[in-house]
Amino acid sequence: MNCFFVVGQVSTVAGSVLARENGEPLIGVNITIKDQLVGTITDTKGNFELTTQTPLPFYVIISILGYQSQEFEITEAHTRLDVQLEEQVYLGQEVIVSASRISENIMKSPVSIEKMNGLEIQQSSTANFYDGLYTLKGVDMSVHSLTFRLPNTRGFTGETNYRMNQIIDGVENIPPGLSFSAGNIFGLSELDVKSIELLVGASSALYGPGGMNGTLIMMSKDPYDYQGFSFSTQAGIMNVSGNHGAGATPMGDFNFRYAKAFNNKLAFKIKAGYLRATDWIAYDMRDRNNLDNPHSTRVNNPGYDGVNVYGDDIIVPVNLKDVAPQVAAGVAESQGLVPGTPEYDAEVQRIIDLFPDQIVTRTGWTERQMLDNSTENLRIGGSVHYRFLDRFEAILQGDYAQGSSVYTAQNRFSLKNFGIYTARVEIKGNDFYLRGYTTVDNSGESYDAGGAALKLNEEWKPSEQWYEEYISTFAQQLLMGNSEESSHRFARIVADNRDLNNNVFDPSKPAIPLPGTEEFNQYYDPIITRPVSEGGAEVIDHSKLYHVEGMYNFTRFIRIFELIAGVSGRMYEIDSDGTVFFDTPGQPVQFKQYGFFLQAARQLINDQLKVTTSARYDNNEYFKGRITPRFSAVYSFGSSLGHNLRTSIQTAFRFPSIADQMVDINVGPFQVLGGLPEVQALYNIPENPVYPLSGTNPVTDKPVTENGPYQIPEFRPERVLAMEVGYKALIVNKHLLIDAYLFSNRYNGFQATQVLAQNPGTDQERRFQTTISTDQPITAFGWAFGADYRTTHAFILKGNISYNGLTELADPVPGFQTKFNTPKYKVNLGIGNRQLTRSIGFNINWRWQDAFLWESSFGVAEVPAIHILDAHVSFHLRKIKTVFKLGGSNLLNSYYTTSYGSAQVGGLYYVTCTFDELMN
Repeated sequence: MNCFFVVGQVSTVAGSVLARENGEPLIGVNITIKDQLVGTITDTKGNFELTTQTPLPFYVIISILGYQSQEFEITEAHTRLDVQLEEQVYLGQEVIVSASRISENIMKSPVSIEKMNGLEIQQSSTANFYDGLYTLKGVDMSVHSLTFRLPNTRGFTGETNYRMNQIIDGVENIPPGLSFSAGNIFGLSELDVKSIELLVGASSALYGPGGMNGTLIMMSKDPYDYQGFSFSTQAGIMNVSGNHGAGATPMGDFNFRYAKAFNNKLAFKIKAGYLRATDWIAYDMRDRNNLDNPHSTRVNNPGYDGVNVYGDDIIVPVNLKDVAPQVAAGVAESQGLVPGTPEYDAEVQRIIDLFPDQIVTRTGWTERQMLDNSTENLRIGGSVHYRFLDRFEAILQGDYAQGSSVYTAQNRFSLKNFGIYTARVEIKGNDFYLRGYTTVDNSGESYDAGGAALKLNEEWKPSEQWYEEYISTFAQQLLMGNSEESSHRFARIVADNRDLNNNVFDPSKPAIPLPGTEEFNQYYDPIITRPVSEGGAEVIDHSKLYHVEGMYNFTRFIRIFELIAGVSGRMYEIDSDGTVFFDTPGQPVQFKQYGFFLQAARQLINDQLKVTTSARYDNNEYFKGRITPRFSAVYSFGSSLGHNLRTSIQTAFRFPSIADQMVDINVGPFQVLGGLPEVQALYNIPENPVYPLSGTNPVTDKPVTENGPYQIPEFRPERVLAMEVGYKALIVNKHLLIDAYLFSNRYNGFQATQVLAQNPGTDQERRFQTTISTDQPITAFGWAFGADYRTTHAFILKGNISYNGLTELADPVPGFQTKFNTPKYKVNLGIGNRQLTRSIGFNINWRWQDAFLWESSFGVAEVPAIHILDAHVSFHLRKIKTVFKLGGSNLLNSYYTTSYGSAQVGGLYYVTCTFDELMN
């Protein structure tokens, strides 16, 4: 070959790209110059032409998803390349960037990583790509609603997911006020997803605080490599045989994307999507205080407190046995009996004996009656890209997303028109990037549904009056010789002022409002539109985040090893107008955070061993700085180095979430407080001591005072020491890919929930639920095994199993919760073929997980085991560049829940039509 340099001369590479198996032209194939931001794509006839001033010689890479890439050396100014690409028939060929922040083969990853490429996303057996995360090894999913799903790995799933990072194109997809990613509500549409990489386990060393359990990285399609117009529309039905009372309901989802590049210099893309459906409803009608008895209902239990019934919460326990002496004394005196006489004492005791040991709660409303369960999701965005000097690219991007959903926290919260705006500016090259972005929350008309119900009851009739009427009526009926059951029934009719048919009992008095009526709305609407700080239930959040970061790869200057470095800084502005956090109206809380990292890697033993070490330092105004080191090694051996043994030991940490630091919200029977001393000082803690409760229920459990006041530990960042050993191999003529790992995570300063009481046993008693940093180490451990097999006829057989466990605490404080919330075992089995025939493909996946204990601020209960079947069949109409997909998520319509108090998830049956003008 001739090796000479021509500086300043224009070179042209032209040609065509065909599929080897059938000779048809391939559309949208990427033609790029190696190590530069120069390239083009093939047109609808498979032809291309690339003009460049890159000095000769240079290398051209020809690639497209699903085919084996080819690389050519260009040594002449005018070169013709007519290329035939072979279909990618082997597993384990994906290139990843997230594990080490540099491009590497997934087989050589130093840590456990899962990836979904574009073809796997298209072939997902679920209704959308985000739900397809279910099928990945070791992944748990907490489902609050159709659009609100939280993936997690290695334990400690919750109604929020503070230990999991989610990043889209380098931008943290986490609203600063929420402190966690709300599923894919503010994420990407399937049309714009290039790939998904999931780092399983600790990842703080490279991606900053958080990511203790994993980091989910989504990359969108850039407008240079993915041009043209595409759209998709999905129509479906859900709530089939559901409990929402309206029969099957429709679901619709529409998305489009358009991208265009001009001479590989200027490019842009625009995208938009809209989803609307009637969501699944939370309909757990069990009694919170007697979960094992499904027969405990409002009809037979005056103290009924339904899981998904609101307004019936026990704020101050009213027990008839406790009020009996006062009632008995009044009755005895009304009979003319004199206190202190034997007749008086006998009558008082007779009446007291008639009163049962029975708590009474107010009448509430079900979630179905209180919440509009229509869900919407709007996403719009776009970006402008400019490449210059063949080595640099500048990007300006803006996105807005808005959604309506329901999720479970201390109560059930309605996120109504919750929006998030992000703006990003970035400049990058082959070995560096510098980016800045801002994220702005807009809570819309969101409100606390549980709190709204409590306030609604107080609005139409204060509890003091309601209980007075109930108790006096009950006593009258009981003394008249009626049964306990009938006395309770009539007492509730009088107190609620409605008979068993919901007719008003006494027209001269107020009656409990019926959902759907004008009277109900007159009470309810002002409550949910009035901020919590003003006695309502509206939650306000206009928090902001400003972030800058940069990274540089020094490897080309050093040669003997890889070296990358990065730095980041951010500022939070937490603004809830005092409705959720301890800020005050007009005075948001501002604080800063910064960090930097270094990573070095070197190949040894003829490139069979790769050793990587990294360290990161982060600092936050409220907490001391932390260093998180990581060490990993990958040893490749065997035929074609197809066997890879990996090991890693690393630390990760997270600053407490904004909510865990700063929340200050009243949820009726107790106050939820952040762990910062500044927040607790608002309630005179620790000057006025607090005591732990006997259990995890902040309402019904009793204060434990015999051991003295509870000493709240220093509130500090949570740390984990993560150790892992893994093995990945490509065997059986590269048709079988196996991956397995063992891990152990030891947490220090673990952030957990603690319930407390102040002034116990007095009229001034207050209940609190707060976040503490535990002094006792907590260890989670587990393993996973997965195997993918590709047959000679292109069938893909997949299976994986994972186990997660938690060591028991030796001496936990009463009222302490770890919130591990993870099934011990999970299994996935699947089979698929994207080209069963030239035009037909299919995919089927079955998943199972066993029962587990759920602990949260909403309550504690066992979540039953589930088994779910997802499937689809696709029809590829190449002439019109369209794919139809017919399928079902939860095909058997087995209603299930993944967390206590959340929605009952049923089947979703759908037809999807996708058009892409560059589709092959």
